[in-house]
Amino acid sequence: MPERREAYEEILGRLNRRLRTLYQCTGALFQAESEQELLQSICEILVASGEVRLAWIGYCEDDAEKTVRPVARAGYGLDYLERVKTSWGELETGQGPVGIAARTGNACWVDDIRTDPRFSLWREVALARGYASCVAVPLIANGKSAVDLRGTLNLYSAERNAFDEGAIEHYTGLATSVAYAVTALRGSLAEDLAHGVTALRASAERKRAEEALHQAREELAHVTRVTTLGELAASIAHEISQPLAAIGADASACLHWLAADRPDLDSVREALAAIVKDGHRAGAVMTRIRALLARSSVAHEPCDLTGVIRDVLLLVSPELGRYGTVLQTSLATDLPPVMGDRVQLQQVLLNLLLNAAEAVRKVPPDRRRLVVRSTVERREDGPWAVVTVEDAGVGFKEEEAVRLFEAFYTTKPGGLGMGLSISRSIVEGHRGRLWATANPGHGATFHFALPGAP
Repeated sequence: MPERREAYEEILGRLNRRLRTLYQCTGALFQAESEQELLQSICEILVASGEVRLAWIGYCEDDAEKTVRPVARAGYGLDYLERVKTSWGELETGQGPVGIAARTGNACWVDDIRTDPRFSLWREVALARGYASCVAVPLIANGKSAVDLRGTLNLYSAERNAFDEGAIEHYTGLATSVAYAVTALRGSLAEDLAHGVTALRASAERKRAEEALHQAREELAHVTRVTTLGELAASIAHEISQPLAAIGADASACLHWLAADRPDLDSVREALAAIVKDGHRAGAVMTRIRALLARSSVAHEPCDLTGVIRDVLLLVSPELGRYGTVLQTSLATDLPPVMGDRVQLQQVLLNLLLNAAEAVRKVPPDRRRLVVRSTVERREDGPWAVVTVEDAGVGFKEEEAVRLFEAFYTTKPGGLGMGLSISRSIVEGHRGRLWATANPGHGATFHFALPGAP
């Protein structure tokens, strides 16, 4: 059982590192002022994570040899890129992971550089620099974009079999986000996200711009969800490690009882039942995390808002407990279902709760409390569901009120200033409204209202 627990802890550590790496990469996506700065920052962050030995990004050239030209690099053995040639064509130099990923648009990886025949052309130089496995993921602009972008994100590890299915999905998602960011930097979509598409007047051009803006917003919302989970990484790891530790202890007790001449079967059954319960508990945490990490959005459908609230509270409760924050709830029993995307609504509430939790973190202990309420509001067009998150924290100044929901505006050190902007966009996309009010004494209350499903 100690070996199994070590394996679990290794998995948790890897998940924690990837969430934090993605958090740092998200910051680079928003803060980079140039394409080159963005690409170089991504490579440096990935190497600093400790999971890869070399990271480089290459762009596909339209020369006769169809060369893949390195444009950013970081890590150990940078001269490797001067010693090898890669292509995205059908020649021998295009039959490795880089060329295959660029041609097919799918990730390509080598589990063992020593033996994989696809890597024979570069094997000697790679092994001399300590590379044991590698992966290349496509860096390609969306087909509807006017930006010409085709390249690959390439990573090399000192360990064999370093890139499992989860790692490939992780890096593929990151590459997609980088492609959207490059598109934004080249096509000024970042400004469009903040101020709306106002420059394009022709109907056909406006439609294409709106489609690109919608895709960029969806990607931005997904990255923000992952970033938020990165902030919760320590609490998530704790929530999972507790039931895993209990499983290990119960399993050890079972082995001890079964080794006796007359096994205590009642105790064994009780311990096995506890193992099942703790397994379900850990599984439930992972299910909630996977739902928030999902990239694709779903069509709006009737959604139980009370269930959304309870799921999010389960996710943030450990984080609140770490800082001695008391959570109170007052939930209406007759809250109407709303038409919506459950994951997006969870994202809105999660963002409001984490903002409130941070607002009370440094106030006196007696003010470290949050109140989540849900009520039904009767209107002419039918019932509306109203959810509020109230805190007794630092609040906001009157002059800040009008800017709270602006993109890139933040009062937090190191904040990206996108959480409330994206939350308002989501709520308005559900035909609802999100607003904030200052409390009479301390703190603030954020409200969002959604129309009941027809």
